[in-house]
Amino acid sequence: MAFLDLILLAALAAFLGYRLWLILGTHEKDKPIRKRRSTKDDDVVPVRAQSFSAKSTEKESEAQNASKDIDEDRFLQGAGMAFREIVQAYALGETLVLQKLLEGPLLETFEDAIEKRKKAKKTLEVEIARIVTSEILTQREEKGVGYVTVRFVSEQCLVTRNSKGKVLEGDPDRFTEVTDIWTFSRPLDSSNPNWKLVATQIPEA
Repeated sequence: MAFLDLILLAALAAFLGYRLWLILGTHEKDKPIRKRRSTKDDDVVPVRAQSFSAKSTEKESEAQNASKDIDEDRFLQGAGMAFREIVQAYALGETLVLQKLLEGPLLETFEDAIEKRKKAKKTLEVEIARIVTSEILTQREEKGVGYVTVRFVSEQCLVTRNSKGKVLEGDPDRFTEVTDIWTFSRPLDSSNPNWKLVATQIPEA
């Protein structure tokens, strides 16, 4: 009976091994086992190079997915609201509002510009008729922080006046199309879902 049990166990092990081979198959060193299911599998968020280890690879993968898997429509909706609020706060000199929406050197730049405008006794009026388009240009992760760069095209009326209300720059009766490229960021491990503006740039002509 013991001999028969050994035969049955050996047969069962052989069967399980054969089934496992059918599922996993064999593969060459440089070829993935999993087949690509769609072109989305090719999307990669650039990350900073790190020394290879199982632990660091796992953390890098989690951070990469957190940056890549944002709901783009929802993000752009929130970014559009932030865009309007930041532009208006800058025009009105509301630094407390800007401190909640901006971060880093950019916040200091905005605050300095507001202070200089006040000293010169100038006022800035900005009216955004509409955001024509908004699109995500890039997404990346660096040192555990996610960055998303967005291009906004909007119709704005910008007017600068002196202390007496005289127009120094702009036309209060004219709206022009303005292109802005803004970069938002947030720590990927933060429980706070809000993104802050950290950089702006002038689009290339």
